Amino acid sequence: MTDDDHTYRMEIGWLADREGVAREEGLPALRVGPPPEFGGRPGVWTPEHLLVGAVASCFLTTFLAVAELSGLPLVTVEVPAEGSLVRGEDRKYRFGRITLRPRIRLAGEEDRERARRLAEKAEAACLVSRSLSSEVVVEPEIEAAAAEAVPA
Repeated sequence: MTDDDHTYRMEIGWLADREGVAREEGLPALRVGPPPEFGGRPGVWTPEHLLVGAVASCFLTTFLAVAELSGLPLVTVEVPAEGSLVRGEDRKYRFGRITLRPRIRLAGEEDRERARRLAEKAEAACLVSRSLSSEVVVEPEIEAAAAEAVPA
């Protein structure tokens, strides 16, 4: 293992029925189970949520890093994400597509094109997306913050 190699660990333990809890020292526990359409209960994080969330959080953190390095002034960044399961010819499910629709709010209009370029750079650099065989599509919405009304 070189200095450039990194290892991340977690443990999933069975709780009851088909649910478990994800644990790792120093992190909050996370209850997990199958989605309702596969026999699970509502209100529990699923492997499907976690995979889509991994792609979205990777894009977010990568975008924030490139924005910081380039000095892009941000107001807010939110990354709604959805993943679509498809059943292949082998009758097995897989994620066919994960779509991210980041909403990037800038301090000023003049940085809109730079934000778009940085979103493309983050999309290309996201290690989670690059690690998947699923198609990952990023459709950014970039807007400038509205000027605050000055009281009369």
